[in-house]
Amino acid sequence: MTTEDLLSVLFCAVDDWVQQHGIPRRPGPAPACADSEILTFAVARELLGVTSERRFRRVLLREWRHLFPQIPAQSEFNRRTRWLSGALELLRQHWLADLPAALGHWFAIDTTPLPVKHPSRVRGVDGWVGPDGLHARFGRCAAKAEWFYGFRLALLTPLIDPVPVCWAVVPAAGNERAAAELLLDGAHDLHLLCDKGFRGRVFAAGLREQGISLLTPPTKTERAIMSRRLRRFIADHRNRIEAGINTLKDRFALERHRATTFHGLLTRLMAKLAALTLRAVWRQTGLDVE
Repeated sequence: MTTEDLLSVLFCAVDDWVQQHGIPRRPGPAPACADSEILTFAVARELLGVTSERRFRRVLLREWRHLFPQIPAQSEFNRRTRWLSGALELLRQHWLADLPAALGHWFAIDTTPLPVKHPSRVRGVDGWVGPDGLHARFGRCAAKAEWFYGFRLALLTPLIDPVPVCWAVVPAAGNERAAAELLLDGAHDLHLLCDKGFRGRVFAAGLREQGISLLTPPTKTERAIMSRRLRRFIADHRNRIEAGINTLKDRFALERHRATTFHGLLTRLMAKLAALTLRAVWRQTGLDVE
């Protein structure tokens, strides 16, 4: 679809949701640019692959002002986007309900680095502080064999269609099993396929109490007693664990978010996840979103 069609279809989808559910009014006069438009801009920027909010606003002013005549100034644009970050997450959950349920209740959990600053530029204590004592810290990316400074993004996704069901920002050097316990709080009757970093007898026993079975790549000893069919299943599907994360990195520039505060990071993250979910919904309905 063309960019104009994408903006029009996206605005209709967002505005329909806003009209149905509503967004609390802030004190003061009603802004000229509606909340539906601000949410549309946030998701459209991710769908179109524009990493800079300022550059995207300039493009809107230059090419799409006939669609959105009341585009706010940059400071208001940024401030209102951050204020509406919770609505972005609610929108994501709304679109998520339009996707097919997980096949056979099979899910995957994985984490990925969420850097906020180059390690060489870290000087003592900085302002990257989140709720409940969450701080930016150094962590190790095993896939790239390098250190990063920031947080980790933990994702729970269906195994076949890896669109995140739930997510969390966790410490950079935290235990991956602790992140999984956070995502699985209240869940039951699931099957999980995870990487070897999630292995652990205590962790697996805790999941069994929730009715959750855990499957990880086998050790050499386990391979000798594991059925060939199960080994093939793990080999064929373990790469799916990375599929959603790779899409976030390649298509939605997860590691190039350009945020300068923790709240800004959450806002951009919510917009990226909402865009990823909507893209999957549109693909299900046959819309060309490339």
